[in-house]
Amino acid sequence: VGEDDLITYSLLANSFSANAKGVRITTWGTAANNANAKTLKVYFGTQIIITTALTINQVGTWRTESMVFRTGSNTQDWTSQLLQGGTTTIVDVENGTATQTDSGAITIKCTGEATSDNDIVQEGLLVEYLA
Repeated sequence: VGEDDLITYSLLANSFSANAKGVRITTWGTAANNANAKTLKVYFGTQIIITTALTINQVGTWRTESMVFRTGSNTQDWTSQLLQGGTTTIVDVENGTATQTDSGAITIKCTGEATSDNDIVQEGLLVEYLA
């Protein structure tokens, strides 16, 4: 019950040492076939860069892809998309700005908020540096 960290990654301090440096974050997993409410979130530091309520009552797979770029000291632009497959398909696209301190490590993580264990399962996390 509640929001649980699924997989976390620590982006090294000073990875965003110049404007236009960034990362691509790809996550993927599954959702259980039951009536439990399920909310998936991806974080860049303390900033939620995508949050989506997954479809209930279906065996589903999900995948997110996000890109975050430095625009200035401790400021970033981000864009994220989610695709859920199954009987019902969801597409979600979100974008915005963040103010994460780039001289320190930044936690990248995916969380699931659901009712039971394994309502949301994350199978992978890929972080690619973009220069």
